[in-house]
Amino acid sequence: MSEKYWPETVILWGAGATKSLGLYATRELIQIVVKINKNDFSFLEGKNEKLRYAFKKLVTEDLVKDPILCKIYDLEALQLIIGTNTKVNMHELFTMLDQLIGNKMGFNAFISGKTYFLRRERVEGAKRCLILLIEELERLSIQFEPGYMNKDELTPYYEFSRTLTDLMKEEAFEFDKRGYVRTSRRFYLYSYAIISFNWDPIIMWNIFNAHKEFNDKSVFLNCGLKLRLFDDFGTQIAGKKIDSINNEIWYTVGEPQCKRINDYEYPSRIIRIGKILFPHGIFDSRVCPECGKYITTFGGSWCRLSTEVFGPSIVDELQKNWKYRSEKELKSRHGAIECPYCGQITYPSDMPLIMQTMAKKQSIAPLEEVKTEVGLLMKNAKHIVFAGYSLPIDDIMVKTFFMSSIAGNDKRRLKCTVLNYDKDYSECGWITGDKISDYLKCSTNKEVSECIENVCDIFDIENVRVSLEGIPNIFMENGKCSREKIKDLLYPKEYFKGGFPITRD
Repeated sequence: MSEKYWPETVILWGAGATKSLGLYATRELIQIVVKINKNDFSFLEGKNEKLRYAFKKLVTEDLVKDPILCKIYDLEALQLIIGTNTKVNMHELFTMLDQLIGNKMGFNAFISGKTYFLRRERVEGAKRCLILLIEELERLSIQFEPGYMNKDELTPYYEFSRTLTDLMKEEAFEFDKRGYVRTSRRFYLYSYAIISFNWDPIIMWNIFNAHKEFNDKSVFLNCGLKLRLFDDFGTQIAGKKIDSINNEIWYTVGEPQCKRINDYEYPSRIIRIGKILFPHGIFDSRVCPECGKYITTFGGSWCRLSTEVFGPSIVDELQKNWKYRSEKELKSRHGAIECPYCGQITYPSDMPLIMQTMAKKQSIAPLEEVKTEVGLLMKNAKHIVFAGYSLPIDDIMVKTFFMSSIAGNDKRRLKCTVLNYDKDYSECGWITGDKISDYLKCSTNKEVSECIENVCDIFDIENVRVSLEGIPNIFMENGKCSREKIKDLLYPKEYFKGGFPITRD
């Protein structure tokens, strides 16, 4: 019989999950871009002085006067396009840009009594500039001081990641005790998966660090073999090894390695992996313009507070710790990453990010593979957690994909948890059944209520529970991350008989 084991709990990680860290939501990003267009930098108030100066210099000098940068990232063209309608949202803006580019058309802008015509290549430059600004703004938002994130704000996420790591260790011992075959998904696949609809790598980086801390210890199963924990990105991705000075290809771990390493005939160690997918792409990734390979880099340090995991900025001041490694990178700079396969230089303009757009465009092969994995995860899930992800009604492509993925499930048995934040809701604990309906009737928080309504449109409301405490509050207790709260969040006893560790029949 073929294996049908998939992670029982799937976490949909959205912008609301990292809001407490200061990362901007999509609607905030477009508002800031409009402010920049009006030479309004009030959003920089309270930021580190060096970072404030560096970002202002980026958009008033570097993207305007640098003869190379201003052609690749056409800020002037972007400002003209936005200037024709400052009330445009991000979804509409990307759709318009993609339609123009797809139809090989230019753009006519009438502003302040004058007409400006932008040829197609300038529209393409405007889109590249918009994506660049999004990346630079998110990198800026997370920095407490140049090159580093705020330790106090990040600690709950690291504790959350460490607890997940500890649970997967406990799960390994229990599965091994039950006799699950180590070369099978039944043993090596984590019982949770994360699908991040964010472009930022925060949750991934914290889990990476928690796994490294665990792997550096000596934890052995009863057979005497060392246990190690890794992550699976759902597609082949390669980069440079962290803490290494060379440019050799370094691969992430996937299921084929699990089966080979866990082979009973060649015992050396035991590994398990968890799915962590980025179907919309991630800031530190590139698609090489020459060989087409999907690559990434996590920087040169394991420091969990370093912003290197965001990849290099086009200006050194906004990514203080970044070290260019090869001669080609040192010569090119401006966010250059050398492809470890063919040696070609890639730039931030080569980031494969999926934006909110309705326009039909050429697919990105690695992300299509990730999307297939996303569909299978949701199709086979028993419990889906909306962690700050609102299933936005304007992102119709994602919503319909989600609906089709779970269409084959028995919705009477598919459980759902919604994590959101409403500062006006004072009660703690889970809201279920009629209390959800009561909240929706009286709530004045349109964004949160629409999120819950969207979820209840798809799921049986009797199988939905809601928390309005927000992330990370939902898993914190007395200022610390609670192991029991995380177990209840991901493996509630009312959803899984006996709770954690779960049983795989």
